[in-house]
Amino acid sequence: MALAFKEDMKMRKKKGMLFLVGFLALALIAPVSAQQTNLVELNTLSGPNNLDFLLQRFQQLQTEKGIRVNVNVLPYGRDAVMKLVASFMTGGTQYDVFVLDCIDVAQYASAGWLYPIDDLVPESYRKDIIPFAKDGMMFQGKWYGLPWASEWKSFVYNTTMLKKEGLTEFPKTWKDVVSYSQKLQKDKVVKYSTAFSWAQKECLVCDFVALAATFGGQFFDDNLNPLFNKGGAVDALQWMIDSLYTYKIVDPASLMWTEDDVMAAMQQGDISYCLCWGGSPLVPMNNPDQSKVVGQVDIGLMPSVDGKHPYTVAGPMGWAISKNTKHPKEAWEFVQFMAGPEGSRIALEKAGIAIGWKSIIEDPAIQKKFPELKKMAVQAQYIVNRPAVPWYHEFSSMLAEELHKALTGKMTAQQALDEAVAKTLEIKKAY
Repeated sequence: MALAFKEDMKMRKKKGMLFLVGFLALALIAPVSAQQTNLVELNTLSGPNNLDFLLQRFQQLQTEKGIRVNVNVLPYGRDAVMKLVASFMTGGTQYDVFVLDCIDVAQYASAGWLYPIDDLVPESYRKDIIPFAKDGMMFQGKWYGLPWASEWKSFVYNTTMLKKEGLTEFPKTWKDVVSYSQKLQKDKVVKYSTAFSWAQKECLVCDFVALAATFGGQFFDDNLNPLFNKGGAVDALQWMIDSLYTYKIVDPASLMWTEDDVMAAMQQGDISYCLCWGGSPLVPMNNPDQSKVVGQVDIGLMPSVDGKHPYTVAGPMGWAISKNTKHPKEAWEFVQFMAGPEGSRIALEKAGIAIGWKSIIEDPAIQKKFPELKKMAVQAQYIVNRPAVPWYHEFSSMLAEELHKALTGKMTAQQALDEAVAKTLEIKKAY
């Protein structure tokens, strides 16, 4: 999720810089030296995020292994997905390697566009990878990428605000969250204790997936039959509705907000809790140029209905290989170089890119540099991914619409999810 496409003002600015960034990418790639006349060339695409770091690593790969990487620079999100899909539709040889979002794995794999890496992955990797990071790159038992930007949403809270009210123990259940929040609001510490990214977009689906898991809900069975109109999923959506209208602890602006808005509210000290994406979510909270709550925020396990289901949602990505690459050997060398354990360590330390390897997140030296990773390592044991279905984009857009109907009072939780299940079956049948 960290490299994922984000809309609104930030993206409009990125698009305005696109030509310049593309020019710089070409200019920064070093010329071929006399000693490197037999280079194998790989093609990839990238957004502006972390471009300097990527170019440095690509140059290092060229120097060490004789593999030159040509980069097509463009924004992430639908533009990148459409360009990648177009390349697959015309033979799949335009890009050899690329960053693969977990929500696209099922579609690409079922279409035969991805190169399986099952037979290439060493045993040490299999033992080291964090399960959710692997699961995000799997479809029907096949493995398609090594983890890159393997983020999840962390539950962060303002310790100063809680201590002011004598709340020294972190809330373990959603009932605790409501109780704490109402006390904070009653004593006017904050107007609303929390906010969520519940705009009718992908961010709403991400939050619902997380909350449903904390209530013990499920999305699909092994045959992709929908299950999310019963049990814990319904309870989760009902809690979301109640948090707005009954408990009144969630800022109503959440119905229009994305993750950036929630992050900004937390940084300004307007709310006490929130869910944050990020490999190191405390970094923006402790940046004095952006935040008014420096040194006040900590990370805790996700609350749940009973304190026993502290699950959150992940957005793992991975470096993957095109099925029709002409250079599979060198493409795998690239993937290992960028996203294997050592490459991931470098990416974390130099660019703050989230990692998917236990050996790194549990490394005392790394935890010393990033103290929050010790708590995040515990959360990493309780993570769910969004549903791996080949028709995810159609499904997600529809689900966001139905969820929003419930959150805006147009339907009950049960009605909205019943309708979503019916439409899911139609999408599945038409695929």
